[in-house]
Amino acid sequence: MNFHDKVYELARCLKETNEYKEYIKLKTELKTDEKTYDMIKDFKDKQKEQQIKYINGQEVTKEEQDNMQNLYSILIQNEKVRNLLECEMKINVLLADMQKIIGDSIKEIVDF
Repeated sequence: MNFHDKVYELARCLKETNEYKEYIKLKTELKTDEKTYDMIKDFKDKQKEQQIKYINGQEVTKEEQDNMQNLYSILIQNEKVRNLLECEMKINVLLADMQKIIGDSIKEIVDF
């Protein structure tokens, strides 16, 4: 058994899920609407910035939170965007499940 081959197989399994396929389909469709796609990218960039701030122990201002909430409220009015974000959340659940399963399987390493 080759470790890397199994990891690539796991990645292929993820790509075969309905959630992943739907996400890619919606993302491809949304790319044709440049304005909406740019709004999603802006939202994702701001989301990433806030996560980095949080990880670094920096405070996210009320104004930044409100700005994100407003942008999110605008974005989810578009059904395709709403479905894309829902698919993304489902994929994140799958990834979290995978991480938990792997973590539970190697407790000898994780728990020192």
